Amino acid sequence: MNSKNNPRGLSILVIASLLIFQQFASKVGNLIANSLDYGVVDEHGIFAYISVHHLVQMLIALLVIIIYNRIYEIDFGFSAGDRRLGMKYLLVFSAAVFGFTVVTCVIRYFGNQTVQYGYPLNAKNVLGTLGFQLLLSGPSEEILFRALPIGILTFYVGSDTKKRFTRLNLSYEVIIAAVLSSIAHIRWTINPFSIDMNYLQLIFCFVLGIVYGKAYQECNSVVYPMVMHSISNVIIVGLGYVFAIIEVSI
Repeated sequence: MNSKNNPRGLSILVIASLLIFQQFASKVGNLIANSLDYGVVDEHGIFAYISVHHLVQMLIALLVIIIYNRIYEIDFGFSAGDRRLGMKYLLVFSAAVFGFTVVTCVIRYFGNQTVQYGYPLNAKNVLGTLGFQLLLSGPSEEILFRALPIGILTFYVGSDTKKRFTRLNLSYEVIIAAVLSSIAHIRWTINPFSIDMNYLQLIFCFVLGIVYGKAYQECNSVVYPMVMHSISNVIIVGLGYVFAIIEVSI
């Protein structure tokens, strides 16, 4: 199905549907996660709840992907794709995130702005949070916010707009997916009605979304952005722990 044969209204409808579905998957994840008691395994509430939430939203997204794949045979990128290019993306991105995070942590450390955690940095808490970041953050979010929207947008709207936006050759689908993933980080409730957003976080999520989306499309695989996402989170959280422990020890 090519975008030339579809009205602009279809693009808006598909994007709106994706946004609603992503919010639905996240809210169902919250609902199920809230129904469980984690007191025994996670008394500080820092990794068990969010692990269940991400697992649920990932399973919901996978269900839709399976249905679309069986009916329309859409390739959502669950293969190795271009291994050489994928590994290049993974190594360069990981090195860049590591370097950026080290510099940021050093600046915070000498400026007496090291992150303060509201829970003890014991083995269970550290391993639990890092385990979540490594095993669930990347797979869950990249399936829901990258593979699903880019695959569906390409199918319904077409990909002939690819490499039209900016000198970075960013496609329509990648940009929209990055916007949707940023919107997902806006916290809101209906009763009582409230909206809470961190603008720097939204910008950061958008930039990373662009990188993950570009890797996904160029490598023709969601595997690499999943690993990139997880590794970047482990680096950021892990180095935060390291510098916090150093500050306490000195």
